[in-house]
Amino acid sequence: MQISIINKIEDFLLIKEDWNILFSRSNCTVFQSFDFNYYSWKHELISDNRNQLAIAVITINEIVVAIFPFYIDSNKQLRFINDVHADFCDCITQKQIDIEKVLYTLKEQFPIKNIQLINLKVDSIIKTFFEITKDKYLVLKPFEKYAELLLEKGNFPENYSAFRSKQKTEFRRIKKKNEGKLHKIFSADKLDFPKKDILSLKEKMIDLGFRDKSYLPTSQLKLIESLYISSKLIISAVKSEKKTNAISFILQKSDEYLFWIDMFDNTTMINIYNYISLMNSLSSENSVKMNLGRGAYDYKITNFKPDVQQLFAVFIFSSLFQKFTFLFFENIKRIIKPIYQKIKG
Repeated sequence: MQISIINKIEDFLLIKEDWNILFSRSNCTVFQSFDFNYYSWKHELISDNRNQLAIAVITINEIVVAIFPFYIDSNKQLRFINDVHADFCDCITQKQIDIEKVLYTLKEQFPIKNIQLINLKVDSIIKTFFEITKDKYLVLKPFEKYAELLLEKGNFPENYSAFRSKQKTEFRRIKKKNEGKLHKIFSADKLDFPKKDILSLKEKMIDLGFRDKSYLPTSQLKLIESLYISSKLIISAVKSEKKTNAISFILQKSDEYLFWIDMFDNTTMINIYNYISLMNSLSSENSVKMNLGRGAYDYKITNFKPDVQQLFAVFIFSSLFQKFTFLFFENIKRIIKPIYQKIKG
């Protein structure tokens, strides 16, 4: 087993073919694709010169068998590339890899203070490895949650058994209320990237106070456009007359569609209508998995009755003091959070 570390964007491009082959044979999400990681680095992370690319590429007999899409942030933390916007993180491999050896190699080359690997699914390769690791500096803990539902081919919402008559009636009401609006699916093979509509709705959301002025910066929009052009992303949009009321950026891999970023104006229930319209369009042709993404928000759970799953995070510290400080503040946040939500609610 040979371990090589990619720390330059020029070398990043050189492994595109091997990355795509490995990805196509894996059960990973779009967030582990070459396009998501490369364009995340190119358009977002590289702008901070304190960030350091640190992709570990594992080869056996000159064949790439595993890729760890890491970088080191300004605080000398080893992380997955764009973990802030990646709903799910993991390495890409079909073989048993000595992860401890990979981390040792990285630590030899870079001044890493600690390790933060978040948004790991329950069957994540990283999580599975660290579950049996006896490291006194390690913390493995539940992180956020995500939600998904499987729709059989048919008419939505009748094709999802978890819906009761109350939900179905509400969906029909929402559809009737918006029956004069046009739902449209944008894909790169059929339509140009609707940048003008996106920017217009972005300004509307800021004006309405739904988001602050830092929302959807140019760097993130470039990432979204690159994913659209590479057919990793489609766009679900709702329009009325000449105005765009809602846009959802949907990441696509095979028959799984993930609601990634939502935009909407102040039209009542317009975001839910966009969700309903897309689910109806996609499931009318094939059975599909609709992933509602990271964050078990009330509006998702209440309206769509999805299957909610737990995500996990791995933290490895350079000292016991760091570890205990982290755990102390985690407990403080755990105590304060419900009190804050009660006051806010």
